Amino acid sequence: MEQGSERSFRTVSVALAIAGQLALAGGLVAMLVITIRGAVNLTDPAAKKLLLHLAWLSLVLLLGMLVMIFWSIVRYARYRLRPGPEIKPSTYVNAWELAGKRFQLADDDDDEDDEEQDRGAWDPDGDDPSGGP
Repeated sequence: MEQGSERSFRTVSVALAIAGQLALAGGLVAMLVITIRGAVNLTDPAAKKLLLHLAWLSLVLLLGMLVMIFWSIVRYARYRLRPGPEIKPSTYVNAWELAGKRFQLADDDDDEDDEEQDRGAWDPDGDDPSGGP
């Protein structure tokens, strides 16, 4: 695993979260502008009051979203400024040498078994010791 991969993953996820929050804030700004423009041109006081309430709601939600964006950026900056864990290099271990030390062949003192196994084996010269065709 490469060093810093957890931090890079966190960077991407925080960037996507902030981008999403900015998109929502942009939508709230558009909603705020549309409701204010609509309220200015209306003559009906009840509809005008309703649009102004909607504009205030959009403004409050927008301010809350901006606080969340600011908090996300500050939290991420604090995380990035904190020193990472100290990584100590591991000692070199020759895995092939260790495997060679652990692996042991079974002692094969029985030569008779080898001759019996050879009797049934296929002979590429065609000489069958059993006298068959």
